[in-house]
Amino acid sequence: MPAPPRLVCGVRWRLCALAAAALPAAVAAQAAPDAAPPEPPPRTVQGYVIGAALVDGRDPVGQSARTSTLQPVWGLWVGRFRLSSGGAATLWGVGREALVDAGLSTTLVRRSNASLSAALRWDEGREADEDDPLLRGAPPVRGTLRGWLSLGYAPAPRWSLSLGGSQDLLGRAGGAQVSAGLSYRYPVSARTHWDLGGSIRAGNTTYLRTVYGLSPAAAARVGRRPYEPSASAEAVQLDWRLVSALDRDWVVHGGVGVSRLVGAAGRSPLVGARQVWSAQIGLAYRH
Repeated sequence: MPAPPRLVCGVRWRLCALAAAALPAAVAAQAAPDAAPPEPPPRTVQGYVIGAALVDGRDPVGQSARTSTLQPVWGLWVGRFRLSSGGAATLWGVGREALVDAGLSTTLVRRSNASLSAALRWDEGREADEDDPLLRGAPPVRGTLRGWLSLGYAPAPRWSLSLGGSQDLLGRAGGAQVSAGLSYRYPVSARTHWDLGGSIRAGNTTYLRTVYGLSPAAAARVGRRPYEPSASAEAVQLDWRLVSALDRDWVVHGGVGVSRLVGAAGRSPLVGARQVWSAQIGLAYRH
């Protein structure tokens, strides 16, 4: 016997309702495999460098002897900012994207062949040393925080120009400095390169009198002639450096350099050696 028309309609309506309820779930299940996975949250710490370097050299001021010291090499990269020692600043790039600047630094502007960066760096200063005949009477040089602005420009492949300036931010008679440099990079392989660079530094009157000068009052106290230099060039420097990535994480580096004091700095009675040589070799781990 055929079902009554009202019963047939009721069954059909129930089937349609069940199908309508199940349709969104079926569509979602079919679309799920093709949906893009959610992006992971950004990393706070994007990289670090840690290692050590054996450094041999001497201070041109005073009668200090040559010393060989084991110095830490470290750096931390967080977001747009990098905090690194001078040695670590040159190790970020080899075998990876280049990111170079010492101190607490950030890149303000970057173009295809030029960049402008800012940095904060601590200047260690110098202790008083009455036992050193060249430093007798010279007051200590207080450590201070320097603000740096640096402009880098690559005029041609393998060549780079740099221009920078700094100012004492704590008012500790640190004065102002400027520097300019030219360097050439030779890629030995994808993981190894050497750099040859030359630079010149200069300082204003405040900086040169603090580091290389002897005030009339200090000179009279110890029976020496005063020396009050004015703004001039400070030093010229030539460096050769080799950096090689043993793998993606381990880097070995080394180099030699020579620096010569010029101008008012070279004529200072506090200077024990106008020209000094330095050498270093080290190993670092990057992540």
